[in-house]
Amino acid sequence: MTFKCCLCQKIFSLRKQLLSHERVKHRNNKTIPHRHLLSQPSVEQLISYQDAFIILIKKHLGFNRHSVGSKRLSINVFPEKIFVYLFQNEPLFRYNSALRKYHCKFKGEAGELRLKQILNYEHWNCRQDPKTNTTGYVLFANYEGIYEVTFSWAQTELVENDRIFQCGTVTCKFTTDSGEFVDENGIMSNQEYQSEGRTLTHNKNSLITFNTNNNQSNPSRYKPILPRSPLQQLALNQL
Repeated sequence: MTFKCCLCQKIFSLRKQLLSHERVKHRNNKTIPHRHLLSQPSVEQLISYQDAFIILIKKHLGFNRHSVGSKRLSINVFPEKIFVYLFQNEPLFRYNSALRKYHCKFKGEAGELRLKQILNYEHWNCRQDPKTNTTGYVLFANYEGIYEVTFSWAQTELVENDRIFQCGTVTCKFTTDSGEFVDENGIMSNQEYQSEGRTLTHNKNSLITFNTNNNQSNPSRYKPILPRSPLQQLALNQL
């Protein structure tokens, strides 16, 4: 039995040789050899799975130290054509033909803004507690660095009684945090966030900000309601 690379047609005698070949020679591959077989998803299908991502991500957002950190969610019946349609044109989209797996990453502020477009919802990555005004959110940047959201798709296959059963599963990995920031007057506009060299996350009512400018022109003007976010506190406790 032989194994052929679908990307360059090279033949291998062992499957592990094919896997190693793709990992080395086609590490950043974006080509999907069977793309023509994937039909265009309907608008109803797209909306359904966009909504599923938003609902499941928000379920992982909380308001205390127990709800922050690395998160993972899965959708066990997810069509391949939906994943390809949503992510195939992104810079960090990758496809492994030997494993029939897709990966796509979104990093920092640019990644956050792009996901707002892909998921078609401005506030996909935050949830606010109406009692305390504390906001749980997907973390893309803070004083420690840049964070990423990763989407991956893999196909599970079962062969039984001369039949082949296939099911696609999508997985999303991300980091969450929570906090609340206000200025001395209790409110801050989008323009004020941006003029202070900050990355605005969510909308102006969420009052969440990441400082991206080490040379703060007027640091005393803004104050966090919490001394530090729960994720920052957990990091300090581990030192």
